[in-house]
Amino acid sequence: MKRVVQISAGLAISALALWLTLRGKDLSAIWRAVAVANYGWLVPYVGILVLIHLARTLRWGILLEPVAKVPFSRLNAVSAVGFMALMILPFRIGEFARPYLIAERPRIRVSATLSSVVVERVADGIFMAGLLVLTLFAVPDGTPGLHFLRVGGFAVFAAFAGLLGFLVLAYRNRTLAVRITHRVLDPLSPRAAERASGMMDAFIHGLRLVPSRSKVAAFFLLTATYWCLNGWGMGVLARAFDLHLSLIQSFTVLGVLVVGVMIPSGPGMVGTFQAATILGLSLFVPTEVIDTRGTAYANVLWAVQLAFTTALGMFFLFSRHIRIAQIFSAPKEVEEGLEEEEKQYVADGDGASPPGGAAR
Repeated sequence: MKRVVQISAGLAISALALWLTLRGKDLSAIWRAVAVANYGWLVPYVGILVLIHLARTLRWGILLEPVAKVPFSRLNAVSAVGFMALMILPFRIGEFARPYLIAERPRIRVSATLSSVVVERVADGIFMAGLLVLTLFAVPDGTPGLHFLRVGGFAVFAAFAGLLGFLVLAYRNRTLAVRITHRVLDPLSPRAAERASGMMDAFIHGLRLVPSRSKVAAFFLLTATYWCLNGWGMGVLARAFDLHLSLIQSFTVLGVLVVGVMIPSGPGMVGTFQAATILGLSLFVPTEVIDTRGTAYANVLWAVQLAFTTALGMFFLFSRHIRIAQIFSAPKEVEEGLEEEEKQYVADGDGASPPGGAAR
């Protein structure tokens, strides 16, 4: 029932967002813009997508190195399938696919793989929200929607900065972080507080494995490379629709897109992806162009990314590194894995003890 509710809510959000992007527009004009686009620009864009995949795969490997050096062949296969799951499964439940698929207990614990993905997401959120806030200063004051986007950018940056602060606290003082988790949730549900604080303890155990300084520097360099390739690629594909975006404009559209797809939606991020892209373009592109070539670009950009990610994931789906059934059970298995690891930490005398005795 929970999964049905998630899927239904995601589909409803996607339908609403898609309706808002197409409302009042001439669909035949949009289709003509799609038909006459110069698809020669797809060649360099797909090449950039390949580089993006390699950058994020290598970056993830750096975070996993303190736990175990995963062979690139396995890391590449799991990364491809994991990002496909993230793209096509509703409500972003595909986020759990990578940490579960790469886990290999007892050598590689679920807590460590989940921690690596969380650190990735926090770094990405801070980087892109900060970049969005900066690039929006290049947009002339009075531009419709600018104030809303600036507030949203600051809010997202603050949220991820807060998450980073909590991760630093958790790294330095595991017991305090577990107690905070318990106290926040206890008024809502004592049972949920007990369970969540125990899982938080296991998660923090995984978080405590940090790469060397040189590897941390390489991680941030690859993060910058990854997002620069994304922004550059969006500008390259925009040329297929005779949209000439500067690098700053491309990064602004990318930043709005990243914030937009954080909203849980239906399979393929349909609707929220197009709506966020069009909103970003509207800061620089006239309304009459948005209603035709801009909307066509947003939909083709979505279709190309979805097709590339799905094709790459399907290519590795039947490799020896992947078990298909694991993808759909990943959220539940990650949760159960954290609970099992916390019980082991408690048995070994290394578990934190929040009020209420979640881990004693």
